[in-house]
Amino acid sequence: MNKKIVFFGGTFDPPHLEHVNMVKSVAKEISPQKIIIMPTFIPPHKKVFLPASPKQRLQFCKEAFSGINDVEISDWEIKQQGKSYSYLTMQKIKADYQDCQILFLMGTDMISTFDKWKNPLEILKVATPLLCVRRGEGISKESSIQEFKRKFNVEIQTLEYEGNELSSTDVKIEKMLLSNVSNMVGDGVNQLIDEFLVYNYGKLSQFVVENLTPKRIEHTKGVIRLALKYAKVYKVSLHQTAIASLLHDVAKYLKIEDYPDFKPPKNVPYQVMHQYLGAYVAENILGVKDRQILNAIKYHTSAKPKMSLLAKIVFTADMLEEGRTYDRAKEIRELSFKDFDKAFLLSMQRSLDYVNERGCEVYPLTEKAYNYYNQRVKGD
Repeated sequence: MNKKIVFFGGTFDPPHLEHVNMVKSVAKEISPQKIIIMPTFIPPHKKVFLPASPKQRLQFCKEAFSGINDVEISDWEIKQQGKSYSYLTMQKIKADYQDCQILFLMGTDMISTFDKWKNPLEILKVATPLLCVRRGEGISKESSIQEFKRKFNVEIQTLEYEGNELSSTDVKIEKMLLSNVSNMVGDGVNQLIDEFLVYNYGKLSQFVVENLTPKRIEHTKGVIRLALKYAKVYKVSLHQTAIASLLHDVAKYLKIEDYPDFKPPKNVPYQVMHQYLGAYVAENILGVKDRQILNAIKYHTSAKPKMSLLAKIVFTADMLEEGRTYDRAKEIRELSFKDFDKAFLLSMQRSLDYVNERGCEVYPLTEKAYNYYNQRVKGD
């Protein structure tokens, strides 16, 4: 059985240059008879936000992988019109290529969660995993192989190529802020994304870009990125999280006098006012009606007692995104994935310390919020 077929499946929402590099490496290192690229219809394991349609993702793949020899872009899973399960796909491919060895191209993250897939042993009956490690995933090639062999008693093949850290979520966040992503997906896919008008929130994205400085836009990207990680871990709506994070600082540089119908609470410090104006603009200018999103914007600077988990996520992501480099920021960020409530409280403490260090007025609502959550964290 010298002939080899390599299967590479995924959402490809969108496919990026590391996907392309993986396939190029397969062609160079394995020299298979064919490399089958297959976008899923509905991914069973992933929660996605701002999804492109199956038809659009198929076109992205055709563009992204064009020029690589022996690549076939398959719409088989899309045509099944249901959840895409790999064990069924593998059975189909094996039936089509009975005299070939089937290699299933996977990243480290896929290998590490393989035991949670539907019917993983059925996949291993017909296909051999082909591992490509990506830097930054936090799991070494050796430990991945050893752990997989311990669980399944199966040898896996590996590529020499090690990919760089890049994700489709990173691409979407850049496009949410209307950035050119040719350096992430290539010129052709970037053009298609713009043509299809996907991966942004229309007038919301446009308003944010028009009213924030470049530095504040980069901060906003960081908040979205971290908040979405929290949302996946703590099971909060990705859609609500993305919009609330996108708009959290929308009024940072707006003038109150330009919005005569805006009535803020009394005695709000200057550094807090933009949260209230931001919620007003989101609702009355941009048409956001979701109360959870509006409240997340409205209290992302001050906090308040009895916040929703979404609001706490936006507050914490604002305080801990990668651009924040104050003392203990990294430590608290790591803690936030283990004990979110404690990290949330420490973030609030940092906010109070910062205000006091600068000799600014402490907003009473923030003190009230800190005391409220401090009692509950201690009580736990």
